Amino acid sequence: MATVALTLGALLALLIALLAIPLTVVFSVRRIEATEGHVRFRWLFGLVRFQVPISRAGRPEPQPRSKPEKEAKPRRQKKKGGAGGLFSLIRQAAFRRRVSKFIRDILAATHARNLFLRLRIGLGDPADTGRLWAILGPVAGMARNIEGAAVRIEPEFMEPVFEVESRGQFRLVPIQVIALVTAFVLSPTMLRAWWRLRRGNG
Repeated sequence: MATVALTLGALLALLIALLAIPLTVVFSVRRIEATEGHVRFRWLFGLVRFQVPISRAGRPEPQPRSKPEKEAKPRRQKKKGGAGGLFSLIRQAAFRRRVSKFIRDILAATHARNLFLRLRIGLGDPADTGRLWAILGPVAGMARNIEGAAVRIEPEFMEPVFEVESRGQFRLVPIQVIALVTAFVLSPTMLRAWWRLRRGNG
């Protein structure tokens, strides 16, 4: 029993030591109609290197139907939850503050370099987009203070849209990021948010 405990302790210590080694992430991504780009990882002092391509085709345009439908299909009722549940969370000041704090902490922990970001986003409803901008606006201001960063986030209030162009480099310690993500996910604010979403989707 003692041998098993020592073995598990040694493996845990080794895992923590490995996760404490800095990881460099270099990325380039562009999404207008289709998504394309790549992410390169460099870890263990350059001994481990690999690249992950990013590619996703845009949605094909719907083809016009040759004949009109004889019978109109009944409209489906929108399910509760989903996007509506997310919008209800965005309306809550506590949720917005917690997300903003998490983004600030992640930006500080990832040590961004040569960061370029252009984001155009809209939810299709001016009120919901305005609430989302209550989170993204301060984050954009913080990101502009990163040395060498060029960040432009454009809200679109009239139509739903999501366009992004970004590239840059991050140097982070995995165990620190894991700790931040864990603290964020298990925070009382986020647990209440998950519960509300689950109830809304139930």
